[in-house]
Amino acid sequence: MDTIFRNFHYAQYTRDGTVLGNLLSPIPPKGDPLLLQRFYKDSNVFDIQSDITQYIKSPQTTLPKDQRNAWIDIYVAYWKAIGEILRAESGNHRNDWAIKVYESWKEVMSLVIRGYSGSSGFQSWTLPVLYTAGKYLRVFAIKADEEQTAKVGTGAVKMETDGLGDDVTSGGLEKNERLEDAARVINRVFTLCISDRAPMEESRKWGLYHTTNLLFKTYFKLNSISLSKNCLRAIQASATDMPPMSHFPKAHIVTFKYYVGVIHFLDEEYHKKLILISAGRRKPNGRIPHMPPRCPIKQK
Repeated sequence: MDTIFRNFHYAQYTRDGTVLGNLLSPIPPKGDPLLLQRFYKDSNVFDIQSDITQYIKSPQTTLPKDQRNAWIDIYVAYWKAIGEILRAESGNHRNDWAIKVYESWKEVMSLVIRGYSGSSGFQSWTLPVLYTAGKYLRVFAIKADEEQTAKVGTGAVKMETDGLGDDVTSGGLEKNERLEDAARVINRVFTLCISDRAPMEESRKWGLYHTTNLLFKTYFKLNSISLSKNCLRAIQASATDMPPMSHFPKAHIVTFKYYVGVIHFLDEEYHKKLILISAGRRKPNGRIPHMPPRCPIKQK
């Protein structure tokens, strides 16, 4: 646990959201593939609460009490989720291993959301933590539905986690119980971001477009395009309370415009679709690169 919490305190001291977000990943770093195994084996179900508390309440941290307690709860849930993942990877798979992983990660996600709630919640520079938790909630939900589909004999559905090529459902024949549940959880994040009233420099609104993109991806997979339109209407209604779009990370805006362009395409609003997808593909120098018609834009 020493490595993870040494980096945790470093990220808190330097306000490095990327480092903090990576520390909550269920995938070990390439340079240390055994990190999560060591993290899990360093404690047990009886001592994990006190072990995490000792690390978080170290003299190195100056976090407010509410935030310290929130991080303790998050890392205890994270430790339990890592245990489920390691058991799944050990080869001794239970019939419901993917569902167990999803439910344990959903608990991590719920506690992360709670950590951002209220006026004393986590600051905006920590938003990559929210991004990491949301990303893998969706991934594990798809895997759990895939497992459920295989169990009832309708055939497994291939899961992809990169790019935009896995967004549109193959016809809606497979059950998507966990993905629908994940969409409801991610929608809580959307509401958290869009309704935040904190000063703009500390506002969770800076996470709005990233969260909207994750919702778009999820709704497209569920073939629920109408729910994507609800997000667009909510953003349009809050436009006067939002920073200019140009102030957000380019990666968030490029992906957002791509999805909005696809929505207009599905509504046969081809003029709007061409403008938005072209804007999403435009290079910083203003030129549009040559891209195959169905080539997805890769998401970092």
